[in-house]
Amino acid sequence: MPGTEAEHAGPYHLLEFLGEGGMGVVRRALGHDDREVAIKLLKPELTGSPEFRHRLAREVDTMRRVRSPYVAEVLDADVSAERPYVVTRFIRGRPLDDVVRAGGPLSGEPLRRVAAGLAEALVAIHGAGVVHRDVKPTNVMLVDGTPVVIDFGIAHAADATRLTRLGQVVGTPGYMGPEIIEGAIPGPAVDVYGWAATVTFAASGRSPYGSGSLDAVLARIAAGRPGLDGVPARLEPLVRAALDRDPARRPSARELADRLRDLDLGAPEPPVVTRAVETALDQPRSRPSLVFYRLLAYLAIVGASAACVVLPCLAAVGVLAAGWYLRAGDSAIRHRRIPVETARDLVLAPARSGRDQLRSAILLGPAVAYAGLVSTAVGVGLFARGSLSGTLGSGVTTKGTAFAFAYMVLAGPRVMAPRRQLVRLLSGLAPSRPKAVFAGLALAGFAAGAVFAGWALTPHWWPFPAPYGVLDRLVDLGRDRLRDLR
Repeated sequence: MPGTEAEHAGPYHLLEFLGEGGMGVVRRALGHDDREVAIKLLKPELTGSPEFRHRLAREVDTMRRVRSPYVAEVLDADVSAERPYVVTRFIRGRPLDDVVRAGGPLSGEPLRRVAAGLAEALVAIHGAGVVHRDVKPTNVMLVDGTPVVIDFGIAHAADATRLTRLGQVVGTPGYMGPEIIEGAIPGPAVDVYGWAATVTFAASGRSPYGSGSLDAVLARIAAGRPGLDGVPARLEPLVRAALDRDPARRPSARELADRLRDLDLGAPEPPVVTRAVETALDQPRSRPSLVFYRLLAYLAIVGASAACVVLPCLAAVGVLAAGWYLRAGDSAIRHRRIPVETARDLVLAPARSGRDQLRSAILLGPAVAYAGLVSTAVGVGLFARGSLSGTLGSGVTTKGTAFAFAYMVLAGPRVMAPRRQLVRLLSGLAPSRPKAVFAGLALAGFAAGAVFAGWALTPHWWPFPAPYGVLDRLVDLGRDRLRDLR
């Protein structure tokens, strides 16, 4: 969403699109002195109420008081403009989310710096009477290892009235305190909870209560058993206390900062970010976002799944091999078993760790069983649908089952390792924008061709004979039984 030369907000010249949240979009911009800033433009539907503008003005006045090297401070705002905007310091860094997903969890002093800096940011924010309410990895930028909190998009002055309608949940599942879900007015303790969840992600690559739907995350929160595997033993008690369901029992931001100042977490593990990925991450203008690489990964997965429709036997073997390879690579990198310095090392990671090869082979068994159950359910569903519509046949059922099986092996719900490693491979092998665009076009062509072939062609079962005779007899048998039931 790049800006044009005609796009301005007050004295600010709008440049490229940086992100979007619940309240508006964020753009990089230049001020009259050519200083880079980040500017959040409020969504038009939020600006029609004079009461909203008044409350926003109060919040901006409060947020202006936040001053810290660990916070992207509010520099300017115009809440009376036709489209109100808030201007903050522009942070040229890498989101914590991207750093961990590309290079693996943090450890040692780098982890302590993130935990301590984030706590210091909360000290400054809470000292100004502000509650951020959305502390999470995507809202923490790393600049030479130092964290900077961004996006006061749903910041809330502690003495102000809610800006959201009663009952509306604002935040990210897994990182918002349970008091928000229960409808209580959040105080500073909700940011302490976000601190703990974010530090857990930095140390392990996962939020303490996992991911998924809001209901699933809430159920795990209600059970009160956070997953803190990967959090160092010296840091775990502090993180666990900050995740307490009762906000009153959580430590304050100041207590966190004081306890983290001299905490020794030991030496960091060897870095696992490839040079290609690291270079690309340090050049945000020439590299697509991580979301683009995720899109490329899904194109590859959809293409591979569609290929299983055309060549069920051969392509299924390839999908299983790819699932094993990607899981082994992800395990080797996440557990830091091998040094990875280049994209080539990333590609060869599975071959250099026998432990992770075995681990991947063992985990592939349950993954195949899971995919088999889901694909069987899909086949039964297609069979039932065809019988009810009078178009019952073996072809559609077979194709749907084959596609579902391959997709579930590589990218089904809760199946994250293959996708994660595929994103690493794509970002390492195509780090620049031209290479990424070329890869995207190639993968889009592959996926489109495979989907079309799967739709139009009859599956080819080589080296085995086509099972259509058996399948057709089963279809006929099912049709007869359904007719009898009617």
